[in-house]
Amino acid sequence: MKQKGKTLTVSMLAFSFLLAACSSGGGSPTAGTGAGGDATNSKGGGEKAAAKPAEAPAAPVKITLLKGGTGLPAPDKDVLLQQLDKDLNMDLEFNLIPSEYEQQLNVRIAGGNPPDMMVLNKNQMFAYAKQGLLLDLTPYLKQMNNITPENGFTQDFMKKGQVNGKQYAIPYRPLIPVQTTFWVRQDWLDKLGLKPPKTLDELKVVAKAFVEKDPDGNGKKDTIGITGLGFEGTLSPIFAAFGVAAPGHLMIRDNKVVYSSALPETAKAIDYIKGMFDEGLIDPEFLTNTGLAHQEKAFKGQAGIVYAHWAHIKRPDMVQKMNSINPNQVWTQLDAMTGPGGKFADFFDEGNTSGRNVISKSLEKDPKKVEKIIEYLNYVSGGKGQLLVNYGIEGKHYKLNNGKVEINEATVAEIGQATIHQLTGRIEMDYLNTRFGAQKQYFEFTNNLPYIKAYDGFVPVPDGINFSDKSKYELEEMVKFVYGKRPTSDLPNFIKTLQSTYQLDRILSEAEKELKSLGIIK
Repeated sequence: MKQKGKTLTVSMLAFSFLLAACSSGGGSPTAGTGAGGDATNSKGGGEKAAAKPAEAPAAPVKITLLKGGTGLPAPDKDVLLQQLDKDLNMDLEFNLIPSEYEQQLNVRIAGGNPPDMMVLNKNQMFAYAKQGLLLDLTPYLKQMNNITPENGFTQDFMKKGQVNGKQYAIPYRPLIPVQTTFWVRQDWLDKLGLKPPKTLDELKVVAKAFVEKDPDGNGKKDTIGITGLGFEGTLSPIFAAFGVAAPGHLMIRDNKVVYSSALPETAKAIDYIKGMFDEGLIDPEFLTNTGLAHQEKAFKGQAGIVYAHWAHIKRPDMVQKMNSINPNQVWTQLDAMTGPGGKFADFFDEGNTSGRNVISKSLEKDPKKVEKIIEYLNYVSGGKGQLLVNYGIEGKHYKLNNGKVEINEATVAEIGQATIHQLTGRIEMDYLNTRFGAQKQYFEFTNNLPYIKAYDGFVPVPDGINFSDKSKYELEEMVKFVYGKRPTSDLPNFIKTLQSTYQLDRILSEAEKELKSLGIIK
């Protein structure tokens, strides 16, 4: 799986006291009260002051929010949205865009109708900031008492929302760096007299046994050694054991930006992976697996090793799914593989975040709305508001027992969309321990795995470079390399094409400048 309440409560109490003081004359040192408790006029010697009509409550502040995604219920069914509106006296129009989000957002902005709030990716944030479309949030940070290191908003983390030293976004807090590990069919290992693999070479031995020694006992050679989800979701842990991030990522070595695809360890990893493909140890459909296809192959007994998220193997609903297929299968979570580059489970982009929350600069002339959005972002980042978007409504979806959240499982389905409202994320381990305490051993295990650091998320794509074309070309060629359709001896020519056609050298130069400006490279 990621305190404003104190501020809001204090503010409301202070406001209530102020109103009470004004209505009772307590706001003036010369005011008094008559025998009946009525306010008296200090100049009138006890004469009753004219009663003032009660002020009408302020109208809710209308806010529009645009975010990519699906799964948000209709407003009249969204209990969290209703409670947020009530708590903050706002009228939030929460729009989820299921597809072509960037295009739709650009159309609105070009038409002079930007949303008040947007959730952007890295490149959108940099582009819009440079165009002067985003409000600089730096002056407002002091008002956000939940945006603190204790709540996960460390100085380094906040850099994910900065452009040229200004804070344009409140980023979504990080998840566990590595949540996906190799899992192995323990019952197959036991049948074949094997132990869980700890090294790349042992992984290869086990995968070969699963392919050749009929572990399911059906008399057919029809089982897969290793399956996963796409190129990185299958092969990334093997690259990591060679000491590199998967191809196509920015790393730092000796205080310099380097490109993972061009490192000598990558060529060695490719040769190793090619050898596994030559022996038929890796799912031939690994590139086309989507959704939970890799998990389904594992649960159906088609594969003995799967690279999968802990929740997709051990979450209660997934265990139920597994048992409905074969209740006798047993899956063991594997440690990071040790290889020529050391012991690493995967790579993780240190600049990665699930979203960057920004405010349109068009609101500069509407300070009331800006203040409400700042209040909203702060509210969902800690205290009562964080509890709301994490666990629902107190007394209905959860209760507090000596400060500890206890989930009401009977009503939790009503807030299945809660993660959508977690705009700034959550303190991940606290959340997982509360929601999935029974699976603690699995996510705590992944949280402690060693990983290779990448830094792509901090770096914008330079103007004039079509990054999607570059990524497509790189994936296509990497597939050729691992399948042996292009020899690793041709890697230097591959890198030359990245340099000449896709301006790799410029990407690295701009990355180094950006990482230096953020203080990541000294």
